[in-house]
Parts: sequence; structure tokens; C-alpha cells
Amino acid sequence: MATYGEEFHRRRGTSGIRSAFRVPGRYGARWPGTATEGLPQVSQADEANQAFFERQPSGTVAVRHDGVRLTVPGALGDLCALDGENPEFFDRRGRSLGHLEIQGVADTPLTCSLFAISNLSKVRGGAYLAVWYLTQHTVAQSFEVQSVNPDTLGRLLKRLGMKLVPATNNMAGATTEVCEAARKKCQRHHWRLRDAAARI
Repeated sequence: MATYGEEFHRRRGTSGIRSAFRVPGRYGARWPGTATEGLPQVSQADEANQAFFERQPSGTVAVRHDGVRLTVPGALGDLCALDGENPEFFDRRGRSLGHLEIQGVADTPLTCSLFAISNLSKVRGGAYLAVWYLTQHTVAQSFEVQSVNPDTLGRLLKRLGMKLVPATNNMAGATTEVCEAARKKCQRHHWRLRDAAARI
């Protein structure tokens, strides 16, 4: 007949007390997910990119490897600010290199459209930056450029996946797809873009 002490030692390993205080991880089951699971996580690269642009002059949305930067008028993402004012390029010493002329921007929930993009600067590839900035900050599902010259801007837009709208000289494409294509073009030209937190 087992004594009380023997019975206690035999059952001690299976008592409810031990399982109730079991540490999750290596020797126990994982605890249910915390409240932060499922929420968007900001990577270290995104945080570093955000910190980098916070150190730049106001309005800077893109910086090239040689220090050339593009600034936009108004608050970040305010496309209405492009009506009458232009994004401008500066070198690392703050001297102007010219600007991008973006005419007739109309931003609606369905379509973000414009009449023209003209690169009046010494910086090549400005049209890609303009398209990236517009598509990055609109909520519209479609992006359209009207009255496109097929021999100049049309060739650039075609590289971004945009297509002619039937019976017009307009070119259009899905905003997210055009944005991604424009981003890649800019990055190939060594531009660092302020878009880690945007669609912010």
C-alpha cells in the first residue's frame, strides 16, 4: 500500500499546477497571438528610408546617388498643389537644375489624369519620377495621360505598361501596375524614393 508521500511524488508531475504555469516556447505550447499580429509591420529598411528623408530639405521625394534631389510643392501627396506649381530638381549644393511641368492634373476616386508632362530640367528620366509620384499618391484605380505624342512621351509610357485608349491619343493603365513599373525605372536610374510609408 503506497504511503501518502509516495502517492504525492507519483502525481506531482501531472498536476494542474505545473501545466497552468508552463512557460510557452521550447517546452510548452505557444500562447495565442498577440494584439499586434495581423497589423502592418514596418521593416528596418522602411524606418531607415523614412529617417533618411526626414533629414532632407522640405518637400524632397526622391534623391539620386549623386545628391540630386526632386522636391514637390505643398504637402507630401497633395496632388492639387501641382496646379500652378512644379516639382523642381536641385543639386547637392541646393542649386536649381530645372523643373518638371505637370499640366492639368485631375484626381478623382476612379481616374487620375493629366494633360502633359514636360521635363524642363537637366535631369534625365524626369517623366518616370512624375508618373511614380502621381500614381503613388492617388487613390484612383486608373491612371491616364491625355493627348500623348506617340514619338516622345508615348514611348516612355508604353514602357510602363500603359496602352492607347481606343479612338483617342490618350494612354491609360492600372494605377498600381503603372506605379510599380515607374518605381523600378526610377530605381534603375539610382533614385531613392520616399515611398516606404507612403500609400501612407
